[in-house]
Amino acid sequence: MGRIVVRDDRRIEDRDAAEIWAQVADLSRFGEWFPVHNATSMTGELPQVGNIIFVTIGRRSDPANAVRLEVSEWEAGRRFACDVREVPGIDEGLFSVEVDGAASGGATVILRFVGESDGVSGRISAYEIARRFRVALNRLAS
Repeated sequence: MGRIVVRDDRRIEDRDAAEIWAQVADLSRFGEWFPVHNATSMTGELPQVGNIIFVTIGRRSDPANAVRLEVSEWEAGRRFACDVREVPGIDEGLFSVEVDGAASGGATVILRFVGESDGVSGRISAYEIARRFRVALNRLAS
């Protein structure tokens, strides 16, 4: 068993942290900024620990085989993390999103995934996660 860590960040000058947080923290809109093919959110009125998002990562993926993200940490206005289950090649993981504002305006968005992999298929999944992080950060910046 090996540990994989994927991290990417981007400074977004022309949007403030509150605006970005409002977008990423709305779990029902996860698929609008993060590159997945289908996202179903099971949230209440306010996102909180215990909320669940199911995502499919391939165009032809069976929804019955969706990746399950369960919110395990929530720091309103700043950060949330999800326990991740059912990623090919990865036994378990933690996905987190952090939005850090600056006094001069703009914000930095940090995406991070830490997980336990089973070898080669885990490294392939890590590559795919890194690719999706780049796309997500580009979407948030546009």
